[in-house]
Amino acid sequence: MYRLLLGTALIFRFGRASPTSAPDSGEISLRDLAEPRFFGAAANTTFLFHDQNYTRLAETQFSIFTPENEMKWENIEPFPNVFNFTAADEIVRFSEFSHAKVRGHNFMWGNQLPPWVNDSLSATELDRVLKNHIDKIMNHYRGKLYAWDVINELISDTPNATFKDIIWTRKFGEEAMPKALVYARQADPQPRLYINDYGIEGINGKSNTLFEVVKSFKEDGILLDGIGFQCHLTLGQVPPDLQENLQRFADLDLDVAITELDINLRGPANDTALAQQAKDYEEIVNACVAVKRCVSVTVWGVSDDHSWIPHGEVLPWDGEKRPKPAFFAIAEAFGESTSSG
Repeated sequence: MYRLLLGTALIFRFGRASPTSAPDSGEISLRDLAEPRFFGAAANTTFLFHDQNYTRLAETQFSIFTPENEMKWENIEPFPNVFNFTAADEIVRFSEFSHAKVRGHNFMWGNQLPPWVNDSLSATELDRVLKNHIDKIMNHYRGKLYAWDVINELISDTPNATFKDIIWTRKFGEEAMPKALVYARQADPQPRLYINDYGIEGINGKSNTLFEVVKSFKEDGILLDGIGFQCHLTLGQVPPDLQENLQRFADLDLDVAITELDINLRGPANDTALAQQAKDYEEIVNACVAVKRCVSVTVWGVSDDHSWIPHGEVLPWDGEKRPKPAFFAIAEAFGESTSSG
């Protein structure tokens, strides 16, 4: 009943957003409706403070931010032991001003590495480089970050293979992921440490591989706090077993989080497509709120004009920063959770 009443109230007050009729979302705060969970976005300093409407949405709608690129290795340590914290610091300061959390992103990934981090380094040299990278960054942000995506996208997409063939696994083998987690925990015991990946949203071969890896980590006493499920999805493709999958990882005494959510229309933003997109967003949020250890839902960007997918119309706000049906569906899902919690 509450769901029906909330949905009716939202439609009555604002109408259902469409490409030609877009209500103002200013009176609805998703960050407030999401409590005690976080509702977040990937923040990008190219737009933050340079686009007034982008900044206004960031201030009012989100309670956790992930730097979209500012903490990736090529940007934050472009040369050996030369760190550039300027852009990342801007996001951290903005988050503090907005009373929002920050999720660090990331330490161990096969992409967006500077040229000097390459296979010419010996395993011993790369080990020293990795530890120094984690130590310096975590010490710089000590006490300021809620969580870190320590490991990003290391699980293989190939059946019968556990890890991707990238510099970290070539040099360290199966010790790559434990090594990064141990160094992160030694550097700062406070932030929640995550493994983050794509293609693991449903129960499938890749998520089964990750599940077994994580289970072995827990059995071996390797400290890990959570799993991030990216959820870069296409219209109508939300896995039906998403909630069940989140729950099985939570049952390993882990937090789970939706970390990089967007829904690609792959076509025109007509009323039918936008309605399906709203349904998809609502399904994902519902799956999270149904799992006690699901702590956050983060969309990967703020509005369609600033998404990493330039023509997918993927986010809850359009290119004019107007709320789409997905916005109201998210509000409804979080609102129902609040009423029943």
